[in-house]
Amino acid sequence: MGLNEKIIFLGILGVGALVGVVSYTIFSDLPPTPENTKSIYRQDLPPPSTAQASSKAESKVDPATVKADATLTILEGASTQGNPAYDPKELSVKKGNIIKVENADSLPHTVTNGAGPNDPNSAKTFDTSLIMGGEAAILQTEEIDAGDYAYYCTVHPYMTGTLKIE
Repeated sequence: MGLNEKIIFLGILGVGALVGVVSYTIFSDLPPTPENTKSIYRQDLPPPSTAQASSKAESKVDPATVKADATLTILEGASTQGNPAYDPKELSVKKGNIIKVENADSLPHTVTNGAGPNDPNSAKTFDTSLIMGGEAAILQTEEIDAGDYAYYCTVHPYMTGTLKIE
């Protein structure tokens, strides 16, 4: 590479660095607003009313202090597709029973009603929210109508089971 090419290369490199510094300085303090977040990849969050409705079967009590009528265990290794996920896979309880959901895995999981994330009724009947590894949550069934309810993990949608309310 000759002297002229080296000078041109260093000049282009310098102009690029200058443009980068100026751009960063001008645009770094621009907060995102609804007007400047247009993108084909952007997805709107569900409205707050859906999120509130999804937690109506969830309890804010400490699972360690509650006497549960049934226990649903998220098995160790459940996050690996093909491994058993829930024990029992099909749980039957009476309306009004309290279900303790224990996460024996090291990863976070949920128990969320629905056939999967694309189910329009997903999380509208019950949802434990995230249960961290080694922790537990409570599902109260007094407001759930009798019937069979498919459920899944929102983090690992291939984890599925069935809850039968009698």
